[in-house]
Amino acid sequence: MPKDKNYTEDEHFLSRMYLKEFSEIKKKGNKEKAFVWQYNIKAMRHTPVQVNIQNICFEKNLYELRNADGSFVARNTIEKTFGKIETAVSNVFCSIKERAKNEKCMNCTTFLSEEEKSLLIFFITALLYRDPNTISRGIDFLKETNQGLSDEQARNFTLLNLLPLGLDAEWDQKTIIRSALANLSGMAYQIGMASDDVIFTSDRPVVQWPSHNEEYLNGPKALVFPLTSRLVLFLYPLEDVAQIGWNYFFQLDQGSIHDVQMDVAVCAREWIYSREKLSNEQMKIIWEARNNKQ
Repeated sequence: MPKDKNYTEDEHFLSRMYLKEFSEIKKKGNKEKAFVWQYNIKAMRHTPVQVNIQNICFEKNLYELRNADGSFVARNTIEKTFGKIETAVSNVFCSIKERAKNEKCMNCTTFLSEEEKSLLIFFITALLYRDPNTISRGIDFLKETNQGLSDEQARNFTLLNLLPLGLDAEWDQKTIIRSALANLSGMAYQIGMASDDVIFTSDRPVVQWPSHNEEYLNGPKALVFPLTSRLVLFLYPLEDVAQIGWNYFFQLDQGSIHDVQMDVAVCAREWIYSREKLSNEQMKIIWEARNNKQ
């Protein structure tokens, strides 16, 4: 069956807008393409060459609703909704990168607007819930608790209740992803800066504490999220900032960089992505993180 060029089939669960922040831009003919180094944490080795971000972190028709006969329903509506969000968030990323270069912003406690904070929260929460494993767990749970449901019915119900469809604002407000936004509201924002491209990300880049207990449902005690190859976002509950400090930029020292790399490696599902080829020291950190996890 020929592909319909009017629709997106390869739907990315880790957006290219985000992966581009960890990539090297190369000229291919008249076009610029973004490439990352890819490191497999199961095999503990690099792929031989850099990979185009277009070709990673996607699944075919990941967010598509279907009729019983397999035909699509409201095709690409969820994908388009995420696309609109990513366009807005890309502007926030650009603003953060510019402010990180401005020494006057170093002592600011209000370097993000409320709208920018809301967009970041939605983007981070979306990464947690648009993940293929999260969707699969929802489908499995529905099939276990509702024996009469078909695979397509369980998938449709999961997608409709998990992710914003973008067709009905009232319905979208009731989705799980919207409810989960409350977990990250009222947090203090801090951004750590590295002087080189030493921050890497993964196919599951959001790090939260605690990670696996009931307290997690009430919101994390801390969250770490690599923004770019040089910037890391830290979120802390406001009640804890008296000990930590308010919203601000700060310089990451070697110990902090090591901790971020360990955290990202622990949470990764299978792949680490980096602008630069990983050093032997970084690969050792990843190896230690994965072994400590086991």
